[in-house]
Amino acid sequence: MKFIVSFTIIAVATAAKLPSSNYLPPNQGSSSSNSYLPPNQGGNIGGGSSAGGAYDTGNRRPQQEIEKNAVILQQNQEIDENGFRYSYETSNGIRAEEAGDASQSQGGFAYKGDDGNVYSITFTAGEGGFRPQGAHLPVAPPTPEAILAALDRNAKDEAAGIFDDGQYHPEQSGNRRPGQSGYGSGSSGSGNFNANTGYTY
Repeated sequence: MKFIVSFTIIAVATAAKLPSSNYLPPNQGSSSSNSYLPPNQGGNIGGGSSAGGAYDTGNRRPQQEIEKNAVILQQNQEIDENGFRYSYETSNGIRAEEAGDASQSQGGFAYKGDDGNVYSITFTAGEGGFRPQGAHLPVAPPTPEAILAALDRNAKDEAAGIFDDGQYHPEQSGNRRPGQSGYGSGSSGSGNFNANTGYTY
């Protein structure tokens, strides 16, 4: 019996020390003792008067208040055996649309950035992958001339039936080993090649 009473007292004391299960993101509610706020988010550190103190790092984006209460202004959706089409627009400036089938689709979307500018993307998606286009997207640098020349040479070789498998083929390049006729100024038989030991003369 003493064991049960002791165990109950320990359990109650331990449970009283557990943190609250309520979590509010930084600066989103009162700083009562029942709410958890990450370090430097709930006290008056540095003499600040706000809930976050002098180290306030809460999310304060310009569109935050508008986005919190955004509503869907229009939404359309069609799906049938020939493909799909959808579009929607929200009150905070997000617009999107896409149409296509199982093999190919195209569409676009736009949103208002934190800087107040509207960012638009148009895209196609299919066998070639997802291909977006937008004025704000980074552009790859031009391909160097040496790479373009090598790609052109490869295409010409393949058209002529020449394929490079990555292996060395001296008979194709015209190079001959010692001991083969036509090597250097020596005559045939000037050396022998063994794959394990190399050349012997």
